[in-house]
Amino acid sequence: MTLPTVIGLYGGSFDPVHTGHTALADALLAILPLKEIRFLPAARSPLKSAATADTHRLAMLRLALAGKERLTVDARELDRPAPSYTIDTLRALRAEVGPAVPLAFILGQDSYLDLPRWKDWEQLTDLAHLVVVNRPGATNRVGGTLAAHAERHRLAAPGLLESRPAGGLLFVDTPPHAIASRDIRASIRTGTLPRDWLCPAVRDYIDQHHLYAGDADPQ
Repeated sequence: MTLPTVIGLYGGSFDPVHTGHTALADALLAILPLKEIRFLPAARSPLKSAATADTHRLAMLRLALAGKERLTVDARELDRPAPSYTIDTLRALRAEVGPAVPLAFILGQDSYLDLPRWKDWEQLTDLAHLVVVNRPGATNRVGGTLAAHAERHRLAAPGLLESRPAGGLLFVDTPPHAIASRDIRASIRTGTLPRDWLCPAVRDYIDQHHLYAGDADPQ
């Protein structure tokens, strides 16, 4: 049996990381030829003073992924001076793994539709494949430069991620998980948080450090 070769890259604020995040990663490991998925906690703008400290977000992420061999944490964006851009992260990762290893950057459909606002967005596929996770019931109708880019790069099957190191665009459907970090923060403030939205270790960490209990909501 041939082992998968693609390294998945999953960016996000993870404020806090929840069971929807980890369930999505597990689902992608099951349907795509991914060797591993590296969670990339995003740097937060210094202008957003209400944001949860990076040390807390990173600690919770490590607790949530503990014991999951193929799910790891890559904190490089937190170590770089702001602003931190995805294109810079992919350039650094490509330099580290070399030109032949397939990389797949995972993003949600909302982020994909916003892609033309990202720095050097059309160069992302020079460095990695893009894997777009569909929202339940949503479509992939796009226009303008994004539509032209999709036409050039779209892949017909998941197995094609292994055929080259970068350059593809793959849309995937996974089981829906209607959980959002913003809703978790609001539920913690009101004492109505469903128990299955957070893994026990993350829930305990939040309680221990009294996170999200105030009026301010990190953006």
